[in-house]
Amino acid sequence: MKNVLLILAAYFTLIGTAMSQTGTIKGVVADAQSGETIIGANVRIEGTGQGVATDIDGSFEINRVDPGKHTLVVSFISYKTLKLQEVQVVAEKATRLEVNLEEDLGELGEVTVMASRETGTNMAIVSEIRKSLQVVSGISSEQIRLSQDGNAAQVMKRVSGVTITDNKFVRVRGVDDRYNVVMINNAVAPSTQVDKRTFSFDLIPSENLDRMMIYKSFSPEVPGDFAGGLVKVFTRNAPDEDFVNFGMGIGFRQGTTFQDYKQTEGSKTDFLGFDNGFRDLPASFPSSDRLIDVSGANPLRAEAGRMLNNNYGIKTKKAMPDMGGGFSFGKNWNLGGMRLSTHTNFSMGQSFQAFTAERNRYFFFNPGQPTAKRDEYFDSYYAKENNVGIMSNWLLRLNKDNTIAFRNLFNQTGINETILREGRDFIQRPDGARDYAFRYESKTIYTGQIEGNHFWNDEQTKINWVVGGNYMGHEEPDFRRFRSFYQNGVGEGQYVIIDPPASSPQDLGRYFGYMNEWGLSQGLNFEKKFKGVEKDSPRIFRAGYLADYKQRNFEARYITYYYPGSSSGAGKEDLIRQPIDQAFAPENFNLQDGWLVQEGTRPTDQYDASTFVGAAYMGAVYPIGKFNLSGGLRAEYSIQQLSSATFGGPVNVDNRELVPLPAVNVDYNFSPRALVRAGYGRTVNRPEFREFAPFLYYSFEYLAGFSGNPELQMAKIDNFDLRYEFYPNEGETFSLGGFYKRFDSPIEAVGRNVNEEMQFSYRNAVDAYVYGVEVEARKALSTVTNLPFLRDLSINANASLIWSEVFLGDDVAFQENRRALQGQSPYVVNTSLSYHNEKRNISVNAAYNVSGPRIFIAGNVNFPDIYEMPRHAIDLTISKMVSERTTLKMGVQDLLNFQYRFYQDTNYDGQITFDVDEPMYRWRRGRMLTASFNYKLK
Repeated sequence: MKNVLLILAAYFTLIGTAMSQTGTIKGVVADAQSGETIIGANVRIEGTGQGVATDIDGSFEINRVDPGKHTLVVSFISYKTLKLQEVQVVAEKATRLEVNLEEDLGELGEVTVMASRETGTNMAIVSEIRKSLQVVSGISSEQIRLSQDGNAAQVMKRVSGVTITDNKFVRVRGVDDRYNVVMINNAVAPSTQVDKRTFSFDLIPSENLDRMMIYKSFSPEVPGDFAGGLVKVFTRNAPDEDFVNFGMGIGFRQGTTFQDYKQTEGSKTDFLGFDNGFRDLPASFPSSDRLIDVSGANPLRAEAGRMLNNNYGIKTKKAMPDMGGGFSFGKNWNLGGMRLSTHTNFSMGQSFQAFTAERNRYFFFNPGQPTAKRDEYFDSYYAKENNVGIMSNWLLRLNKDNTIAFRNLFNQTGINETILREGRDFIQRPDGARDYAFRYESKTIYTGQIEGNHFWNDEQTKINWVVGGNYMGHEEPDFRRFRSFYQNGVGEGQYVIIDPPASSPQDLGRYFGYMNEWGLSQGLNFEKKFKGVEKDSPRIFRAGYLADYKQRNFEARYITYYYPGSSSGAGKEDLIRQPIDQAFAPENFNLQDGWLVQEGTRPTDQYDASTFVGAAYMGAVYPIGKFNLSGGLRAEYSIQQLSSATFGGPVNVDNRELVPLPAVNVDYNFSPRALVRAGYGRTVNRPEFREFAPFLYYSFEYLAGFSGNPELQMAKIDNFDLRYEFYPNEGETFSLGGFYKRFDSPIEAVGRNVNEEMQFSYRNAVDAYVYGVEVEARKALSTVTNLPFLRDLSINANASLIWSEVFLGDDVAFQENRRALQGQSPYVVNTSLSYHNEKRNISVNAAYNVSGPRIFIAGNVNFPDIYEMPRHAIDLTISKMVSERTTLKMGVQDLLNFQYRFYQDTNYDGQITFDVDEPMYRWRRGRMLTASFNYKLK
């Protein structure tokens, strides 16, 4: 680690000393007659590519200007262009100018503008944040281009109060991602995970982003189902100019690349992210009812076993480097008085992962005595992931006041996993255990939307409408798992396969799971502006509605091999000692001395569920002097239904509720650069399908079963926010804020008592509260120094301190009824240091983030809380534009290779102490070295 930092420091120093000394031109552009500053005026140095737009104060600053005399050109629509000649620039000094533009009173005639409003610049983002009625953070496409981030997840690391987990999921203010909602443009995005509400931000390429905004407080015009934050992703529809880009990347992961990689046979379409049917049950395989009905001696049980693919042979290969590539293009067509534009991206990739994970279970804690291990396992984990992604956005400009957008995002992902487990179960398998799991999972995700924007009366009246559709398909065909134990014999001992007396999810099981989920949404938003006392602060009335419907169909089936008790004991002893690729061969299924098949499928292994949310809102903005008052009321009516069954009978859920969601926000502007915000909003948090479905899924990885709870109810949250914001210069911010949230019936992931096995489910607590403080600073050193190297640095830092407490009720026995809220981190820190030299076209970025310990699974009197411990992460990126067409990029992901750590609170004291509490799960994924290039064909 020390050597890496020394090399990085030397690299930065070399760049800095190699730079030529330059100067700065800064100043203010104003109206010559009124003296009012002009926002958005274009200021450029003639004969160069250097230039900027004035910020919200009319100020501008052009850095890294060569010493000497230059001609400065200043222009703005409806003003006369001004040329300032022989502007003297001195090295390491700033030349200050006061620029006054005269209004152009000449005849302009009719002008038709077909260009889009700029929304992705730093100035536009700062303006949008300042004008926002909520507590909000954001990042622009201009900042994204400088960072050279590859996807939206990497971009999100730069946003205040946001933490990225698994390089793709988002937490806001340290709250579990189930409390966030994601919108792509103006439509709610689908969940990309089967078992929880979350979104994989790595699906969206960064070059397709216009801007990203994270709203941390509520207002009536946005969906009310969140408590952490509303993440709004705006994608690009129309390119500035036609282009065609091509890119490729390669990655080398420590401990994986060029090392042994193990897996069973896959299908010929695995490289495209889906199985072609190779792993499916044969079409002639008997149904569940038929296998249940036939007797134990029926030949059908042997015939069914012979139909199954004997896919237990483990193949060892070398893991190749991660590879990815893609191309994108943008095109504009003029169609008479209209204009059609597209921004389309295609990508394809493959990655490998191999590591060793430690997994433990323990007996009950006795004060003053060391806790004895129940199990001790070491997993050799191997995975190969393939993905294909397409994003295609289209925009039709009917005229300057009317546009229609058609946006599409498609992703296909497949992952092939192998886990080879060794260790001991100190009760049942004290001499040794060896377990196997072979799993393949594929996901198909599509989200599309058609959106229209229409303006009247010089943009004083606006109607926005959107129609969206989502689909997610999930397949988990032929998840094979079995266990064995070490048996000492007369001669050399050997591992013996465990044959269960009844169906078991752990022993000789084959699981097949299939899910389809689709959704439709339609919304309309109306906005009317009225003239106010302040010219740039109109009074606004807003109203609209949203209808959102989702439906899921899920069915699973699992079967188990068994050896009938009536058959020869010698035959059984021979079978359970055979190598795994031979033990389950077709010839070993027969009625005399072979395996038979029994059905393990339960009534809970299928469910149909749906959620409908109908919402309507009214709101207003009313500026009074330096105050800006806004608020309104949103009403959401929801219907959540589920149909499933248990052995005891049907399970039906029909939750209907109308919830009023008020919101009030007040801003006070101390000056054009400083303001304070205060707000209140009421929101909700609805259970997801998987959380209230009674289906039980056994996780081989966590040695536990996961099941839903049909009794779950909607949580309600009261949110209070207060924040001071200061904008010293363009693209720079400083903010200090606090927040308080009160939860009624919060939903938590909890442990349950089921014999001696761990089982995780969900439960409503009585109530909870969360409060905290957060600080953010973005600073460019060019505003405080002209020293070479230093002036090209910028710092982005944000941190949050958070306290939480949940109340479990007065009827809780043998444990504390108050503790931290499950999933809530007590602190979050994100920092980044960026270097960008425009003249040399080189950028370097170092980013660090960490979140405090959070309860992964809330325990009970028999099973302690399981905590996910802090993990320090540093990512480095270096990019260089070697020509106008070619950009090279290198990076290191997870430089520290910090361990993933999950500990149980053994002594139930509400904190983790490493010399007292015990590790449950631990592993390291390895550093990743990446290199890529992008070539602009046109």
